[in-house]
Amino acid sequence: MKRILLLLGLFALIPNTSFSQVHAQRPAKQQQYFPGLYPEASQRILNAKDLKGLNSFDLKVMRNEIYARHGYIFNTQEMKDYFNEQDWYYGRYKNVDKFLTDIEKKNIEFIKKFE
Repeated sequence: MKRILLLLGLFALIPNTSFSQVHAQRPAKQQQYFPGLYPEASQRILNAKDLKGLNSFDLKVMRNEIYARHGYIFNTQEMKDYFNEQDWYYGRYKNVDKFLTDIEKKNIEFIKKFE
């Protein structure tokens, strides 16, 4: 009985927070989430080693994922079909150039050379 009372007394000292409240705090700097098969194309400058073994369709997907992450509405049926199958994709814009980072712009040009 004393143990139960002691435990109840300890619980009274703990602030009343729910599980979600405890986990709601996040560090100031978070790692961004980039969906798709090739998130590195939006995270860092690519090199030839990153593209090794990829066929022309893979390269096209890698390049177009960069646009898709920004909500680009594709013009070609092939890319429309591919990205509409991705649960993370939502087309919103006909032009996403203003959203592209310098890394993404460089990677787009780099991937084009290998396509």
